[in-house]
Amino acid sequence: MGYDLHIHSTFSDGTYRPEELVAKALVKRLSGIAITDHDTIAGLPDGAREAEKRGLRFITGVELTTDWGDDEVHILGYGFALHQPQLENKLERVLAARNDRARQIVAELNRKGVPLAWERVKAQTTSKFVGRTHIYKALEAAGQIAPEHRQNAFEYYLGHDGLAYVPHQEIGTLEAIELINECGGLAVLAHPGRMGNDELIKRLVDGGLRGIEVFYPSHTPEMVRFYLEMAKRYRLVVTGGSDYHGVFSRTQLGEAQVEEVSWLHHWA
Repeated sequence: MGYDLHIHSTFSDGTYRPEELVAKALVKRLSGIAITDHDTIAGLPDGAREAEKRGLRFITGVELTTDWGDDEVHILGYGFALHQPQLENKLERVLAARNDRARQIVAELNRKGVPLAWERVKAQTTSKFVGRTHIYKALEAAGQIAPEHRQNAFEYYLGHDGLAYVPHQEIGTLEAIELINECGGLAVLAHPGRMGNDELIKRLVDGGLRGIEVFYPSHTPEMVRFYLEMAKRYRLVVTGGSDYHGVFSRTQLGEAQVEEVSWLHHWA
């Protein structure tokens, strides 16, 4: 079949270990996968070893979350070599800043009259990464979210206009692109249809962006055609992936994919 290039593991906010994701990809008859955890590459060695053992093509990946004004911009990186001190050290600092942001969100919830202990949040993850997903799960575990309100509770508490939203300050958008490029990777704009600011794409291309995630579960056929045309116009690599997070994911593994990754040899 094809390649799902947007998957999250337990090393960020997914519910399956990298080895389990490899097994699931084989069941789905995928040709290969990229694990793109938020702001960390700690799970890639485990995934790469398991994929090699079981004959699945494995592509190194990461997803960096940035803010550009009022727009949240996610930058995917692919095909970089592992064990690069420059990349590892920078991501350690980004991860620390992200966790500081999570603490600020919890403090803001407390100030707004929503009791939540940091320890409850930390209990939702087995890795160094703490994100809004873990805060949301902690709110659920603490009984702060009624079952009938689950669908809208995330946006109410933690969304961009939510009760306790704190902007991203971990890494700038162009800085994220530059980091991936300097480490020999391919910098790709994730789910542009979710970003909702197509005018920004040209600015990102000028800043070193080399790819765009065209195939994504929430992209309509019209969006796919539009972003394919944009990729052609700016000579961008076309990627795709499910943004699969596991048990509680809104998408399924392999729901969005690309048929080939011939571009990879330029970066791998």
